[in-house]
Amino acid sequence: MRPFQPLRETLLASALWAIVALGSLFVRDGLGTALLFWAPSGVAVAAFRHIPRKQWPLLVAGLLPVQFIVGALVGTSLVIAFAGAVSAVAQATICAALSRKVLGSRTAIPRRVTHVIGLFGSAIASCLVGATLVLPFRPEQSFAEFGAWFLANVLGILIVTPALLHARSVIVRWHNDGRIAVDPALLLALGGCAVLAALALQVNAITLMPLLVAAMIGMAVRFGHPAIAMTLLSYIAVASVLGLGGQSPLLMHDGSIGSAVLELQSWLFTMLATALPLAAILMKREDLQFELIRRNSAMHENLMLLDLAEQLAGIGRWRLDMLTGEQDWSRRMLAIHGLPEDLAPDPGDISHLLPDGSTAMFRKVTSNREEREPFSFDYRIKPPAGAERILRISVLNEFDNEGNRIAIFGAAMEVTEQVHREQALDLARGRAVQLAKEAQELANTDPLTNLPNRRCTFGRLENMVNVAQQHGSALTAIMFDIDHFKLVNDTHGHQTGDEVIVQVAELARRQARQGDLVGRIGGEEFVWLLPRINAAAARALAERLRQSVERGIEGSSLPNITVSIGLAQFEAGDDGDGLLARADAALYKAKESGRNRVRRAA
Repeated sequence: MRPFQPLRETLLASALWAIVALGSLFVRDGLGTALLFWAPSGVAVAAFRHIPRKQWPLLVAGLLPVQFIVGALVGTSLVIAFAGAVSAVAQATICAALSRKVLGSRTAIPRRVTHVIGLFGSAIASCLVGATLVLPFRPEQSFAEFGAWFLANVLGILIVTPALLHARSVIVRWHNDGRIAVDPALLLALGGCAVLAALALQVNAITLMPLLVAAMIGMAVRFGHPAIAMTLLSYIAVASVLGLGGQSPLLMHDGSIGSAVLELQSWLFTMLATALPLAAILMKREDLQFELIRRNSAMHENLMLLDLAEQLAGIGRWRLDMLTGEQDWSRRMLAIHGLPEDLAPDPGDISHLLPDGSTAMFRKVTSNREEREPFSFDYRIKPPAGAERILRISVLNEFDNEGNRIAIFGAAMEVTEQVHREQALDLARGRAVQLAKEAQELANTDPLTNLPNRRCTFGRLENMVNVAQQHGSALTAIMFDIDHFKLVNDTHGHQTGDEVIVQVAELARRQARQGDLVGRIGGEEFVWLLPRINAAAARALAERLRQSVERGIEGSSLPNITVSIGLAQFEAGDDGDGLLARADAALYKAKESGRNRVRRAA
């Protein structure tokens, strides 16, 4: 992690909160429309859920003064502004902590109904705490006003937080060439939802509000869980436009604007309470489908025994008496083989119906003549009239008291379409496995250099640190970047800059040992992880890398460049971030002392 990243994230979150808060207040006071939800509450909760818990004190220190200043700027007394800031920060902190506990991670999507219930409970409980903290300082207000204010905070959390954390996954499409495009189907669907919301809010003759719930559920089915928040935002946008200039957004409502707002908030809350559990159920169903596909192979092995045990409709019965040679065919067995039913019970020799003259079928029966458990296999037939069929038969040998096989009993059914589906599924599964493997490689590889990317590098670092901690083995982290890289870009262009990065990556790859990891973690910055090596040998390798980059690749037309290198040796108590932070500090020392040199952390 870069040294100033926590501060940068805090400043961005605080600035976003201030912009959203001032924008919301302008919509309310400047444009004269009522606020259906308080979006800054969702911004604050999203900020706490996004950043690591250890950075929360810094985020509190950033949000608290910003919220106090915004409150003071809009004319609130200093005491109320301070109380409101403390209340808002406490509310966001509690909600984020409870949400993380419910979901199990910072940015997980609710995949179970219990998750949805937990998120609703987190939002309501945290808003109650916030309301309790600020209530003694707020001017006297009616129960309806308090209810509207409370619901605005709850809706802000339930709508804005998932929109900020997850909406990007459905808003844009990422192309292979790096281009980003907005999903036109999503935009069209949101536009349709907005039109439906306008009709529902303005048509007085019939109640169209339930259609908004149905539309939102449809959006969740088509575009996934994040589309719920986006759909609600489109509804709210329409209601806000209809309420401009102090107008009531509900044409059918005869009461005051305040009661109309409260009614709309109740509808929004009901929509969330309806759509979110359904979306979670759908996601759970998808998970189950993938699990069923995964278990398909194991289920296939038991299918023949299941066919025999359940005696399902459509199964034909056959028995061969080994002592007399007589057969007993059921009518269904004859029909499956394309034979007339009047041939029952013994149609005689049917080897002419089998593509290989029954050789493969009787080979299976003979090879299992000692088997005392049911066994199954497929065979093909070519009826006198009709296309070739695939039959699946489950066979059970019958033995006398001396252990001699005296009869064979079989139950068969046609599985032509099933086999074709299984074959198609096997092809699809193989393709899905290949695509998943390719996607995993893409997710862990830097597209420019083909080195492990930041995500992969940090994951491997944690594994190496765990090994070093458990076994007391050595581990060295080397951080290096290209000196004056901005000058290379400005002088020769970004294309040349990219080629320089590729050349440095190749030189570093050549210097790495087997078992080392060289990764690109951003821009011109690289990390080289060296397990099982002492400090002196690691420094020698770092110096060799520096010299190799300084010499460049023979015959290369790229500008001459150098790198600055910092290295740090793993020490007891280190974690991955701490080890890289010391290597990064050594890198800065190398730059401060003139660049193109190696420095070791103290």
